[in-house]
Amino acid sequence: MDKEFKNVHIENDKFSAPFLLAASFRGLVKFLGSNTDKGVLYWHFFPEDKVKFLLEQFRSKIEPAIPAKDLFEAIETFWKQVNEVRDGGIRHGSSKKY
Repeated sequence: MDKEFKNVHIENDKFSAPFLLAASFRGLVKFLGSNTDKGVLYWHFFPEDKVKFLLEQFRSKIEPAIPAKDLFEAIETFWKQVNEVRDGGIRHGSSKKY
């Protein structure tokens, strides 16, 4: 588990985080959960090298085929969590796994 912890990518970008969550639906990466720190929501994905590769593809517009439904569900989940943080539902230093 210690090796996994060191190989975790932490993301809070409103475009990248939902994309990575959708990629986790397809088994391309693993979503480990999220946490907040000082009102900022962070999502954790594994393994970091695969995440970085997928993000480079995404930014280059050659991303892997991810069904639109998966991407829309991931975007909805992202904004639900953001709103929970804004409403005080997820507090500083807390974590949540979906």
